[in-house]
Amino acid sequence: MHYEMKTENKIFLLSLLLGVFVWVIDSLLDYFIFYEGIFAELLLTDIPRHELYIRVLILVCFAVFGLICSRLIIRQKKAEQKVLGVVSFQQQLLDTIPIPIFYKNAEFSYMGCNKSFEKFLGMDRQEIIGKSVHDLAPPELAAVYQEKDLELINNPGVQHYESDVKSKQKDVKRQVIFHKATFEKADGALGGLIGVILDITDRKKAENEKEHLIGELQDALEKVKLLSGFLPICASCKNIRDDQGYWNQIET
Repeated sequence: MHYEMKTENKIFLLSLLLGVFVWVIDSLLDYFIFYEGIFAELLLTDIPRHELYIRVLILVCFAVFGLICSRLIIRQKKAEQKVLGVVSFQQQLLDTIPIPIFYKNAEFSYMGCNKSFEKFLGMDRQEIIGKSVHDLAPPELAAVYQEKDLELINNPGVQHYESDVKSKQKDVKRQVIFHKATFEKADGALGGLIGVILDITDRKKAENEKEHLIGELQDALEKVKLLSGFLPICASCKNIRDDQGYWNQIET
């Protein structure tokens, strides 16, 4: 079974090895410079008491240093895993929202988005993050987005406006309402803006059809009023009397 030593264990072991290395170097110095004797004895058995204390102290210091470093690495890993877990959970929450959501930094570059925003633009997240509106939208629409973003960054708060969005795949413009707001960093400085897109294309289409139908009904009413001056119409049932004296429905 393949076993890979953890980083914190490697650091602790390396610290111990450094302590042993210093022990050996000190023995070599005693052997070549200060004493005449056998190196093995100077290394393990025939060690002056003051030298022994110093070597043991150095070895303990390296061991403690390695232990502290390994603990710090373990703590850092746990903190990183916690942060990654929070980020992953936040992204999952965003992805479950069926409305396109995006957020940008103070330099107007996309920092992230949800799946609905990817689908709405017809792009993958990798194609969006780090880009600006000029990289993703047609020039005429990008100019509008940039102007509105600059206006919001210069006047932090909330912003609403209607505009169009063009999908990359379908090449069709959708009428939308942008809801945007600025957000702050941990130190209170302006971090950027977050936006939500509400697609009102179908609503606008229904409103236009309704207005068209109302116009047609108004025209028909005007024609009926005009005909009422020439045709005998019943005031209660709105039927029309023909030349034979029979009453017929106005549709007939």
